[in-house]
Amino acid sequence: MVVYKGKTAGNLRQYIKNKPDKWGFKLFARASEDGSIHDMVLYQGKTTLEAHDVPQTPEQKVLGATSQIVAVLASTMSCPTTTAIFADNFFTSLELVQYIRDQNCRYTGTARDNRIRSPPLKSIKEMGKKAVPRSTCDYFTSDDGILAVRWKDNKAVTLLSTDMGVEPMSSVIRYCSETKRKEPVSCPAVIRSYNANMGGIDKSDMLVHLYCTPMKSKRWYLHLFAYVIDASITNAWVGHPLKDFRIQVFRGASGQMPATSSSRRSSSLSVESLTTSSDIPKPVRGHRSHTPNEAVRFDLSLFHAPVRAKRQTCKYCSSKGNILRSNVACRVCKVHLCMNSECNCFIRYNDKLA
Repeated sequence: MVVYKGKTAGNLRQYIKNKPDKWGFKLFARASEDGSIHDMVLYQGKTTLEAHDVPQTPEQKVLGATSQIVAVLASTMSCPTTTAIFADNFFTSLELVQYIRDQNCRYTGTARDNRIRSPPLKSIKEMGKKAVPRSTCDYFTSDDGILAVRWKDNKAVTLLSTDMGVEPMSSVIRYCSETKRKEPVSCPAVIRSYNANMGGIDKSDMLVHLYCTPMKSKRWYLHLFAYVIDASITNAWVGHPLKDFRIQVFRGASGQMPATSSSRRSSSLSVESLTTSSDIPKPVRGHRSHTPNEAVRFDLSLFHAPVRAKRQTCKYCSSKGNILRSNVACRVCKVHLCMNSECNCFIRYNDKLA
């Protein structure tokens, strides 16, 4: 859900009671388990799938409304034969599982009881009885290779799968109200696989909402534009703290980063820019000194030239009990570094291997 409480978006704005953000734009998305979004479509009522770039096939049109969404989003996958799809009971139906299997793709999803055509399994009412112990499992495999599993945890849950089987059985830890402690409970392999791979959309929503772009506008489409930017930044983030990565993107987009070698020209470097020290942060007693971003510090294409400044502690070679001071600073990193006949910290500070 993309939060929007205005009234200018017409029927595009939806109300979903059980969502944390009840008013907003509803998006259906396909994401990997790490939270990267690969495809999405905005809910627009009957014309939802008409806005998607890929036209529907006759096989897709005979599916149910929610199953069509999964089929269309799955049609943009680059390698369906090596991919497994996981979805919740809002989308899963027996017709969808059969269609995905015919496309040589694997599928696993929880299912509602009225969408699986009554396979020979214990009923949900029977599984819910107190006499039936937790971890009870009942399953059935059809002739065309579709597995239906009903497993009792706190409640009975039903899954359809063409990806995993029941074996090997593993164990999960659950709290027992009778013994007042946590105990191991047997769990089918398909349930464990579903729980391990199902959280991609939830992780993406969490990452997007951690540092979302503030947007207050009467123009409803700007809220969707801000969400697309946030989702794109989240997708681009790999191996960095998300907050630091967003700050780097902001600085690069707003021109606050030092110029790179591709955009730097020798004629733009004046004598004053090489000799001034007015932009070097002043030290504050009791505070740590300024630390440059690693992307800037180790970028040797930048002009790490020394400039004269007021004498301060060397950022590289000083330590507690051994303070060395220098009146030379780096114009890019904006930190003081030793540069004399005995010690030259410029090369070592800007070298990753140092």
